[in-house]
Amino acid sequence: MSASAKKIKDFEVEDIITGFFAVRRKDVREFVRGQFVSMELGDSSGRIAAVMWEPDQFALAELETGLVVKAKGVITEYNNKKQFKVDRLRLAQKDEYTIEDILAHSSQPIEERRARILALTEKIQNSYIKNLTESFWNDEKFFNDYLVAAAGKLWHHAYIGGLSEHSANVTELALRVASGYEHLDNDLLIFGGLFHDAGKIEQYSIDTVIDYTDSGRLLGHICVADAWITERAHKIEAFPESLLIKLRHMILSHHGQLEYAAPVVPQIAEAFVLFYCDEIDSKMGAIDRIRERQGGQGWSEYVKLLERYLFFGRDSDIDSGS
Repeated sequence: MSASAKKIKDFEVEDIITGFFAVRRKDVREFVRGQFVSMELGDSSGRIAAVMWEPDQFALAELETGLVVKAKGVITEYNNKKQFKVDRLRLAQKDEYTIEDILAHSSQPIEERRARILALTEKIQNSYIKNLTESFWNDEKFFNDYLVAAAGKLWHHAYIGGLSEHSANVTELALRVASGYEHLDNDLLIFGGLFHDAGKIEQYSIDTVIDYTDSGRLLGHICVADAWITERAHKIEAFPESLLIKLRHMILSHHGQLEYAAPVVPQIAEAFVLFYCDEIDSKMGAIDRIRERQGGQGWSEYVKLLERYLFFGRDSDIDSGS
């Protein structure tokens, strides 16, 4: 069956595929007949394990992670998983594909995400927090980078625009929680929701794949965001140091636990809310990605990061409550 126009998520066993893919992983391995190339290829819909049993010199020596290739082959099955058996492979030319073909992107248009962020900013009542927040959005390069950045490499919101989508989700969720608790400071929640992951702008590079930058690995997004916030706050006249400490604490503690690379644990009520809202949205984003890959039903494969299987129901299930 010819299926050259299909995306990875729609591949079926025995499909004959010709398409453009980003190389996410590449290993040269030995077997009885010599060397073969094991790969992971990706497009805007997902990723798939691939193998080339008779690699040429390009595949052996020049192929590397991050390149975009034109590949031809057939979809097979190995260990109950689909595998792309590649017969031919070459470097793709820049005019043969777009980044939208290769990398996944938010289903929400960029202007919709921009509007959500600005609407949340308008809710801030404290003038110091509002000025600090607007100093980021008034920096056109920063705001554009924020709207394009991914929130993850593989786990959650790992696509173009994922950072701003996730940040708006977390902030809106935190405000819904706050509606039930009068003592919570909404301004702290809005700032924390919008900026808790802002350092991922620098942590990840987005080219043909999403990957860590050097500073992303060496510093991490929490430290990067803390430095940015501190620097901008010090440029605002008479910015209260006690308020800045609370804002920084929101960012520094949002991973919740020291073993999860949080420099400190939450110690104010708003930081607890931010941590749990971040957990909810990141988990739901990851679970939704797994659900889509699963076709919306049945059992998933074992999810190592969650330490469990996930069940999405079956078409034959009867809703006894209706």
